[in-house]
Amino acid sequence: DPLFEEAARLIVQNQVGSTSLLQRRMKLGYNRAGRLMDQLEAAGGVGPNQGSKVREVMIRTELELSDYLNGLNS
Repeated sequence: DPLFEEAARLIVQNQVGSTSLLQRRMKLGYNRAGRLMDQLEAAGGVGPNQGSKVREVMIRTELELSDYLNGLNS
């Protein structure tokens, strides 16, 4: 998804793995935001879905995120 990096940055900056955060901040529908969260989970950026709780964010800093994204793109 072309919005993957933007979504990853938003999640890391806020340290909240929430579909509703993506919906509100990126002005996305539920399905698109949910797919982005699933992609972030598959890539190891956030933990698994925990029902109504937010997902654990596995990447703590912007530097970690940059290294992570560079690893995905190479």
